[in-house]
Amino acid sequence: MSSPMTSFELENEEGLRLRGLDFGATLTSLTLPVAGGRREVLLGCADEAYLTQQVWLGAVAGRFANRIGGARLVRGDECWVLDANQGANCLHGGGDGFHRRTWQIKEQEADRIRLALLSRAGDQGFPGNLRVTLEYRLEQRDLVVDFCASTDAATPVSLTSHAYFNLDGGGDIRHHTLSLNADHYLPTDEQSLPLAMAPVEGPFDLRAPRPIGQEWLSHPQQRLAKGYDHAFLLNGGEGEQPWAARVISGDRQLAMEVHTNQPSLQFYSGNWLTGTPDRHGRPYRDYDGFCLEAQQLPDSPNRLELGDPWLLPGQRYRHQTRYRFIAAD
Repeated sequence: MSSPMTSFELENEEGLRLRGLDFGATLTSLTLPVAGGRREVLLGCADEAYLTQQVWLGAVAGRFANRIGGARLVRGDECWVLDANQGANCLHGGGDGFHRRTWQIKEQEADRIRLALLSRAGDQGFPGNLRVTLEYRLEQRDLVVDFCASTDAATPVSLTSHAYFNLDGGGDIRHHTLSLNADHYLPTDEQSLPLAMAPVEGPFDLRAPRPIGQEWLSHPQQRLAKGYDHAFLLNGGEGEQPWAARVISGDRQLAMEVHTNQPSLQFYSGNWLTGTPDRHGRPYRDYDGFCLEAQQLPDSPNRLELGDPWLLPGQRYRHQTRYRFIAAD
């Protein structure tokens, strides 16, 4: 039996209110002042439903977010077999990944909370004892997600928040407008595993603001995934980028910017939400929420051309993502 879940609530002077659970370090609610009222911008369900929902609703994905093909790791002459929880592949760290763990609440103040998790060697097949700390902070109009991790043996690490957003407070997110600071993305095969990096084009060219639903399913990659479920390689270059992504609500009352030190954002348009219960027990529908998951590139542990996500003893994994909310005047 699982131990009872502990909830936490944060609030700051700007009126951001965040609620979460120690189970999965899950974010269950984020409300803020918009147009004279309070708007809920996160999808969520009743607390007890988090034990059974299957879409990583608001949870942390780890030890490795996204997919590892064949559910195996190879490094030098060593090989590790991982938990295959999506066909033959390992998705978001396995079926009993970080989203199913009770995190320890280490420290809490009015506007910040620090949680910790020890993932032992062999957890879901991964090597090394991995120690993770996670801080959620409310800074003015920003929700900050701050991960830190260390290991005693080489292991791939890619942690992310799998929060589903809806800046309208409900309804179809395809009315939102999105821009992504990315010249390249990863097309995927029928198993949602990445193919070779490709220049953005058509509905995947999101460098200028574009309604998410514009020319919906006009591209073969969209038809294969039933929408967007793709990693976008963020542009680097000299100087700090203004943002990695920017989203504007359908009613134009609220915008959200994403700032991150991670190399990619997985844009997921909520293609498989149907049947997941909402806070009142009613079923969500596909495209009721979207995710912008900052992470290492999918399948990169075994594919050097996609980067090196391996964390070594003595190194420190640092991931900070900032979700900034901008209400219309």
